[in-house]
Amino acid sequence: MSYPKQLGTIACPCVVSGARPVLFVSRAGGDWQMYCHWKNHDFTCADTLDQLQLVGVAHLLAMDPTLEELADLPVDMGAERTHVGGAWERYEDRDD
Repeated sequence: MSYPKQLGTIACPCVVSGARPVLFVSRAGGDWQMYCHWKNHDFTCADTLDQLQLVGVAHLLAMDPTLEELADLPVDMGAERTHVGGAWERYEDRDD
């Protein structure tokens, strides 16, 4: 399985710029979200939310093809890993 060609994802600026790798992926609520890690950002802070960007998944795949492993991630699931190339651990991830 692969991502739809024009799929967008919400991402933190550090992964969009390539400064940090994607270590956390979520489909909570249905939207794709890819971050360096949720622990690196305070998502209750308005400034953090204002900095999030919508980017094509293809842009992130060009930097890290291993993200393709999560193309089959269902809605309300998440996955995280400790490093690029590490095993993805999948889990239920719902917006409350």
